[in-house]
Amino acid sequence: MIRAVIRPCVVLFVCLFCATANAQRIYVMAVADTSEKSGLSFSTGPDLQYIFDAFYGNVPGGQLVTYNNPMADFADGTSVNLKNPWEGPDVRFDLVDMKNKILQAIDACPAGPNDTIFLFYTGHGAYDDDDGHFLVMPDGETRLHRKTILERMARKRPRLAILITDSCNLQVPSGMGPAPSARMIPPERMPPLFETLFIRSRGVVDINSSSEGEVSIGAIGGGLLTLSLAYMGNQPDFKPRPGFTRPRRSEYDTPPSDAVIPAVDHTMAMAEYFGAMIEHGFHGNFDPDLPPFGILVAYRDQNLNWEAVRGLLTTKVDTLFKTVAPKGWNTDKGKQATQTPRFYSLPKTEGGTSRHVPPTREQGGQAGPGLGPEPGPPQPGPGLGPGPGPVDVGQTQPGLGPSQPPGQGQPRWSRPVYRPEVGDHIIEVNGQAIRNLNDYVRAVKSSPASMTFVLWEARTGKTFLMQADLNPPRADSRFGVGASDTPGNGVRVEYIMRGYPGTRCRLAQ
Repeated sequence: MIRAVIRPCVVLFVCLFCATANAQRIYVMAVADTSEKSGLSFSTGPDLQYIFDAFYGNVPGGQLVTYNNPMADFADGTSVNLKNPWEGPDVRFDLVDMKNKILQAIDACPAGPNDTIFLFYTGHGAYDDDDGHFLVMPDGETRLHRKTILERMARKRPRLAILITDSCNLQVPSGMGPAPSARMIPPERMPPLFETLFIRSRGVVDINSSSEGEVSIGAIGGGLLTLSLAYMGNQPDFKPRPGFTRPRRSEYDTPPSDAVIPAVDHTMAMAEYFGAMIEHGFHGNFDPDLPPFGILVAYRDQNLNWEAVRGLLTTKVDTLFKTVAPKGWNTDKGKQATQTPRFYSLPKTEGGTSRHVPPTREQGGQAGPGLGPEPGPPQPGPGLGPGPGPVDVGQTQPGLGPSQPPGQGQPRWSRPVYRPEVGDHIIEVNGQAIRNLNDYVRAVKSSPASMTFVLWEARTGKTFLMQADLNPPRADSRFGVGASDTPGNGVRVEYIMRGYPGTRCRLAQ
């Protein structure tokens, strides 16, 4: 994998999700080699963020527990101490003996027979004829074979064991930390895609980003498999970024060169990565008329199973590879024409569909039978143009309507303080109609300290005029509410960052 140089740091995110009335859980361990020696961290650091954000933004609040963190977050913005946290060796900054630390962390996972364990690794990898594919640890020499990881996970006897790795798969002879994850407020309900893939599946998922004999391209800003799986932005474009070289990692490496490393074109986000986060976070935006690129984001409202993910992931990785290297990628063995994810094993799923499902019109595609967009917020028009937005008169406060059952998780609203929720739409800011994400970013950044906005609440279909006191203009995020484009319907709320003004809104007087 071709990446860039950053200071030593290996990060392991381990997340625990509780997901149904019978206490079914998903345990997620995400590991990245971001060491200086690897030369990967401009790619592996963002990889971790994409994976972590996908789960944090889609698994209900209070059901997410990070490794060696005793706190659980709830949908109303509060946190509580866990009674049974997942604890183990310190792997966030300590690079020493990482192989054993990963295995010890798996051993310490308190998963039960109805739970799911998901391990994601991004870094160097290769394979040998005797033992198959392996991951190269940050010291550049130690090997951790994927079969060893799966055997250790199998000892826990979980309902579903998942191993997904973004690493090279070549045959071998016998500075800076990761991009920060937005601390998003979790949703109250798990979307259908996550239910199907991580709750209703049984068996083993075992996937690597490339097949035998292939390199896995690690562009600045993320690996191709990880971008295809969990990127919130639209389909990435890539531009060369000169001045980055990869150091020699071991005796098998060729000397470093001045080769230009492809970089995800994050537009503003890419530039800000080297300084601070922008309002929308690190997931760049490209075209307001196109859907999100990552499968876990674009298809979260559809019941796709792992067979459907196989097809989508293969297509998306191939698309990105040919964007980066339209004439192929030069390797020691010749020119590589594509990058093909290797599916070693897929599980059985109770329900779900295995067919390719095109994006809905709301996702940027054409709606088909049964695939039309969900009812959206009101189109801009009388009462929704410039000027104060309407406050619904049938229901005077956001939250559950009289005929709506309570959702999973903690109460969303803590009167008189309110917050947007994932799936809501922001259709005006300070009296200005929001047509797309660029309008939203500009409006928030240029807003006075006190900002008004019109919120369309997805659960009730009603609109409310809200008010928030923003962070100063030079803050990494003034509002802390990330969004995506929904052409003609303002922007759709995708995440709410803990501790930011978006969690402390109020009804405008």
